[in-house]
Amino acid sequence: MVKCGSTVRFRGQFKYAVDHKGRVAIPAPFRRALEAAAQRTLILTKGYDGEIEVHPLAEWERFEDGTLLAIPRYKRETRRFMRRRAASATEVDMDSQGRVMLPRHLAEYARVEGEVVITGAISHFEIWNPSVFAKFEEESETTQEEDSENLEKYLHEGRSE
Repeated sequence: MVKCGSTVRFRGQFKYAVDHKGRVAIPAPFRRALEAAAQRTLILTKGYDGEIEVHPLAEWERFEDGTLLAIPRYKRETRRFMRRRAASATEVDMDSQGRVMLPRHLAEYARVEGEVVITGAISHFEIWNPSVFAKFEEESETTQEEDSENLEKYLHEGRSE
């Protein structure tokens, strides 16, 4: 986990317990970088693969400004996308011990209870049910080469525009 200019970057994988009140500790490297960037307020929302996404407020607001407010509201698929992302988004603050309360609707969505895996995802981090994350990792191993090839193709297409 590093702070790069004004952007906080999240890397690594950690296992933590969810306490009896539904709180989970933010990994120390993530917490230190968030505090150094004065980012104690986080946005938690549904991820794309059954996880909870955790965004620093400033990063989430850049996403809102650059994507959610920019997409056309007259198209059904963009309204669905905007609603799904915004409706599940919940603002939380880290407490003095570096924990966040997991909103019930997100904990139920991600099937989070007891233990979690917290993974860096560069601009944000993710909170996973360990068995869901293990399945995701297993599937990722079998598609890694194909995914890499598609990513390379996408990067080249983006450069030629």
